[in-house]
Amino acid sequence: MRLHITLDFFHKYLLKMALPIMLHDRFIVAGESTRRRVICISFDCEVDEDIGRIPSLLDELRNEGIQSSFAISGNHANKYSAIIKEILEKGHEIINHSFSHPKNFGSINENQMKKEIESFQTLMVDRFRYTPKGFRAPHLMRKYSRTLFNILKERGLYDSSYVGRGISKIDGVVELPLTPCPEHPQVCFDYWHHFQLPIIKSSFKNFFNLWELLLNREPFINIFLDPQFVSDSFLNEMVQRVHHDFKFLRLYDVVKSLTSA
Repeated sequence: MRLHITLDFFHKYLLKMALPIMLHDRFIVAGESTRRRVICISFDCEVDEDIGRIPSLLDELRNEGIQSSFAISGNHANKYSAIIKEILEKGHEIINHSFSHPKNFGSINENQMKKEIESFQTLMVDRFRYTPKGFRAPHLMRKYSRTLFNILKERGLYDSSYVGRGISKIDGVVELPLTPCPEHPQVCFDYWHHFQLPIIKSSFKNFFNLWELLLNREPFINIFLDPQFVSDSFLNEMVQRVHHDFKFLRLYDVVKSLTSA
């Protein structure tokens, strides 16, 4: 049985002490804010449980009137072609999440990195007649990688693999960083570090208080959720708290708005 202790004070301050040490070398993006208030909610699909949740999740997104972006590995796209087609038919975006979702993506060599990215693109074009426009690294990127940005630039892909604020262009590639947690700026604001860490976890009340803080403070919010953990009621609670002046967009919609401005 997995032991969990829900205590916001310990969750906040233990991570405040630990993360700056553990992630002292993390590359944090400092970009420009968008002119309008935008929220991008994407879903990272890395295991079978994530994929199995997608059909019901698509129904909830339709009920909320949200088009989203799905970062999916090539192995899972190959295995669950019917679900991939459903995502696309319902107007959502699919992001290149590498082909095999390697744990050490940030440290593999250039040829391996190219193969992971290109194999996914080839699969999506050949099997689904769809060309992904963006990339998100497995487990996100900790260090700046010129190799990665050069590969993405050659293929005309935007990136959303780093933590930071605003939008920037790095080595000729549009970077849409994931919004940091207000309490722990070294990590993105996500479900996992609030509720899935061993032993110490946040309360749902604290999570939604921080969500409200982001909504009041950030004009551009980019977060991802893990489908297997996010219930319809949880997603609905997040959406209901969003101010009316925000607009929900797919990640590529934000990139298109930049190029057409």
